[in-house]
Amino acid sequence: MNILLKVRNLSIKFQTKKGIIEAVRDVNFNVHEGETLGVVGESGCGKSITNMAIMGLLAENAIITADELIFNGKNLLTISTEEWQQIRGKEIGMIFQDPMSSLNPCYTVEQQLTEVLDIHEPNLTREEKAQRVLDLLYNVGIPAPKDRLKAYPHELSGGMSQRIMIAMAIACNPKLLIADEPTTALDVTVQQQIIDLIESLKVKFNMSVIFVSHDLSVVKDITDRIQVMYAGEIIETGKTDLVINQPKHPYTKGLLDSIPSFHTTKTEELFSISGIVPDLHHRPQGCQFYARCFNKKDDCNVSTPKISEVENREVRCIHTL
Repeated sequence: MNILLKVRNLSIKFQTKKGIIEAVRDVNFNVHEGETLGVVGESGCGKSITNMAIMGLLAENAIITADELIFNGKNLLTISTEEWQQIRGKEIGMIFQDPMSSLNPCYTVEQQLTEVLDIHEPNLTREEKAQRVLDLLYNVGIPAPKDRLKAYPHELSGGMSQRIMIAMAIACNPKLLIADEPTTALDVTVQQQIIDLIESLKVKFNMSVIFVSHDLSVVKDITDRIQVMYAGEIIETGKTDLVINQPKHPYTKGLLDSIPSFHTTKTEELFSISGIVPDLHHRPQGCQFYARCFNKKDDCNVSTPKISEVENREVRCIHTL
């Protein structure tokens, strides 16, 4: 498969009143055409910031460096504001975390979907745009779509709002769809509906997908590969079934052991990862997971471990499981 997105040695720092925060460092990954990549990790590990950098949406105090940040042959580090406008929303679509706050409360569903087409498909006639908007609502499973065109966001349920966000993200048939924790604010039954919808749209429109979540159980059935992040670093990457069934990094094992649905007996005690994420203002020497690791050795905190190949996946650990 051809590589659609290539990221090499991406680091993201933020200039704050307390000094420099190194939020993401030395991140390397590819997304292939037609692939779904799952990005997993607890809150604050750098998942969303990495994807916001890919979208060119980070705040002005962000300092982004990378050897390569290539999307569909374009260097995202050197393109102009006008070129970003063409890529963002047209070639790369994004579903944001909270649909209730991401939609504009002052505009109807029809107005917000039409705006996307006004920017990226200006040659369409008014009638063609109206038909495209209606088709989008059909595609994302909105019941009675004609009746929803004049609705405002406050008149929609959480699941309905998320479907509208998905419709906006796929309006121009993007090559890459970034789904940033799209099920977090939804109840369990609606979560599964949204996951199934994203999977079906990926196949229908031949998109690549980056599916971001803090829960491995959410991404295990829809991803081709999983990338686990901790403290702004990628610590394990591999095919989904390998990572789920035979985790090699102690952090990945801890995440899996803390999920109730992955336990075979109800009496089995859930595992809890002790400690807290390190302070990114003052990163500890060596492995960032050292203080919380159940498999640590004396040499783990001497130097930062490098990514190495272990049984068909990449792991940042010198004492793998």
